[in-house]
Amino acid sequence: MSLRARLLAGMAVVSFVLVGAAVIIGRTTENNLVDRVDEQLAPVAVGLSHTNGPFSSPVAPGGRSAPTQLYGAQIADGNLTVVFTPNVSAGTVGAPEVSIATATQAARGGHPVTVGATNGSGRYRLLAIRSPDGSIGVSALSLQDVDATMHRLHLVLIVAVGMVIAILGLVVFWVLRLGVRPIKRMTKTAGAIAAGDLSQRVPAGRSGTEASELGDSLNTMMTTIEGAFAERAASEARLRRFVADASHELRTPVTTIRGYAELYRHGGLATIDELDQAMRRTEQESVRMASLVDDLLLLARLDEGRPLARATVDLGVLGVDAAADARAVAPDRVVTADVREGVTVQGDEDRLRQVIGNLVGNALVHTPDGTAVAVRVHNGDGRAVVEVHDDGPGMPPEVAARAFERFSRADASRSRNGGGAGLGLAIVQAIVQAHDGEVRLISAPGAGTTVTVEFRR
Repeated sequence: MSLRARLLAGMAVVSFVLVGAAVIIGRTTENNLVDRVDEQLAPVAVGLSHTNGPFSSPVAPGGRSAPTQLYGAQIADGNLTVVFTPNVSAGTVGAPEVSIATATQAARGGHPVTVGATNGSGRYRLLAIRSPDGSIGVSALSLQDVDATMHRLHLVLIVAVGMVIAILGLVVFWVLRLGVRPIKRMTKTAGAIAAGDLSQRVPAGRSGTEASELGDSLNTMMTTIEGAFAERAASEARLRRFVADASHELRTPVTTIRGYAELYRHGGLATIDELDQAMRRTEQESVRMASLVDDLLLLARLDEGRPLARATVDLGVLGVDAAADARAVAPDRVVTADVREGVTVQGDEDRLRQVIGNLVGNALVHTPDGTAVAVRVHNGDGRAVVEVHDDGPGMPPEVAARAFERFSRADASRSRNGGGAGLGLAIVQAIVQAHDGEVRLISAPGAGTTVTVEFRR
């Protein structure tokens, strides 16, 4: 059963209970008032039943009849004698309709009964009591006051119950509007989302309500899910591109090695010089392929989050060593090292050495001969900072934005033999992130390139 149906059913039950309570209150009140009338009848009926002679009506001082609303009669020897009648105005209500048969039957029952009036629409309560000598005393009292009171009570109950039901209906309508209608909109939005439209959002509801809070939570969740789906799609695209690039990079050395092997098998290497050349090229391609596979394995391990060795590493020493290695490889370059003492971090020394070595190596490979390279190591804002700057031509913004992507190249047409596979900065980023660090690249055409690595101390 829906919430709307439950609310309406609950309203119907409450309305039924209210009507039932009003009926019980009316019946109970009427019975109580009638009982009070009956209490007034008994003394009069008893007095009339024990009278041997005529029972005179009450007399007020001065000889006048006293005011009374009672009706009194006596039945003896088969005759009905009216002793007194109501002398207080009862409007259009006449005397009670009393007959010997009615009185005899009432006396036989011994309980008050309700009879009509001789004219009008009034009612009387009548009590008849038989005495031992066989005479019957009859007393009656008009129910006009009781009927008037009950009429007013019925009006009050009808108005009160009607107002309560109306207020209850407004409350149910208010709850349905604030609670059920937004849920209906959420259901519709959820159906659209289930159909594949992740951009759908729940309309904003009235602030401060549970439905509004639920809608805000759903919208936040959908934003997160949509971002996760977008990230997954981007990750799958990067994975496909990564697999394609890796296959492309491995295809060249494999094809070269296979070509020389087939050339040898078909007798195409007739001289010692040709054979030496083939073996040299085969060795070069196998070394390059092994280096590429090692880089891919390293990236895979870092992506899996495998723990690294942890020890105190002096980054200043690594910076000095990287600069010295670069000067040995490129004696024509000016490679300087500006390091501060006490710049240490907890990490894997081999991997951190690889980070600085890759950054310096990239600066040497991707800048013209004679370009100066500077390595700076210092502390800043509670962090250990390593900077590698070159005075080369720099990179356009679109190239710099993709610098840390795997198999990314600044020049797509450059030689693989001299340019590498494009995994250097990707490995740097993976190692730095494994050490809870950050790496940034700032470059612009004509302004050189600076790569900054920061580690928490």
